Amino acid sequence: MKSYMTFAWMSHDAEDSGAPLSSSKQYQFGKRTLFMKSQNIRNIMNVSALALGLVGVAGSAWATVETTSPVYVGAATTIQGNGGSGAHYTYFSQRMVNPISYAGKISNVQGGNLVDTNASWVDSQFGTNGTQAYVEFDNGMMVDVATTSAGAQSLVLAGGLSGVASAGDAYRVRAHWTIASLFGTNNEAGLKGSFTPSKADNIQLQIPQTQQTMTIFYLNAGLTPGWYRADGTPAANQIVYPEEGIIVKRTDVSDVNLFTCGPVKVGTTVAPVETGYNLVGTLKSLTDVTLANLGLYTGNPATGLASGTRPGTADSLLVQQADGSSKTYFYLTSVGWFDNVGNPSDTVTMKAGSAFFIKRNGSPFSWTIPAE
Repeated sequence: MKSYMTFAWMSHDAEDSGAPLSSSKQYQFGKRTLFMKSQNIRNIMNVSALALGLVGVAGSAWATVETTSPVYVGAATTIQGNGGSGAHYTYFSQRMVNPISYAGKISNVQGGNLVDTNASWVDSQFGTNGTQAYVEFDNGMMVDVATTSAGAQSLVLAGGLSGVASAGDAYRVRAHWTIASLFGTNNEAGLKGSFTPSKADNIQLQIPQTQQTMTIFYLNAGLTPGWYRADGTPAANQIVYPEEGIIVKRTDVSDVNLFTCGPVKVGTTVAPVETGYNLVGTLKSLTDVTLANLGLYTGNPATGLASGTRPGTADSLLVQQADGSSKTYFYLTSVGWFDNVGNPSDTVTMKAGSAFFIKRNGSPFSWTIPAE
């Protein structure tokens, strides 16, 4: 079971202004072209104060208290303890994005460079050597920023813009979520730290491009405490993509709460689905989405999930249940969504803030996640 509280409020700031897989000891991942993500832990105390007023939330999974807001949302995710022995796994995803760091209109496109002659960036402001960030467009597409050139007034992107954006299009730059900005540079989230990953709580990221699981833990001993991967490399700046699901393996008895807040993601979102397993969320702040409305089945196996006569022949979804088991859903050819024991499932919902696996058998495709 997972408890998930949400609360939303109006901001006086103008947002628009400004399936388990094997582990690996080698982690070399290239930039990804499509995606989005967000946020800083600087608002944690504000969210914590609001959360104190929500003590009476029901104990059911994803219990929600909410008000209407077109701008900001806060969420408290309960990472559950192990019940006294072993480990408990909490699956969740983000409900928000970071505030806009920069916005403008494209003057021209030069290969993988986005040029804005009205921009006032400094060298390396965004990218690998600055703020890890991405550019998002009105069509839902997103592209990683590799670096920033002040003299050329350009963002050097990790992927080309052909078919993505062109001169005259509006764009927005947002910072990525990272392990440090999500869980706190000094483990403000309160996960169990240790000298080795085997004795600490583990954050697990499933890397769809390599079909490996990255394990991250908080080193609380030695001369350089902080976030590290299981192979010993620093992980504080490890990006967590906007639609990416997260698993926390908790080996301590007590629950801990992870507080996050930021602007609601409006409009559609285009996210990559790779061949194999993809742990994802819907990037919804408040809205649950039925399987029929997820947009994963388009009727064309080149642009969405392939249907079949049984789970083994179709692409499928694997959803973790409250008791630790998982349930499989697939699209029965010409009929609709069903689970693996034959129950119609069009109306089954993916909860806001939950995470689930997409198992893709064919080639990668871009998933257009419906708007909030």
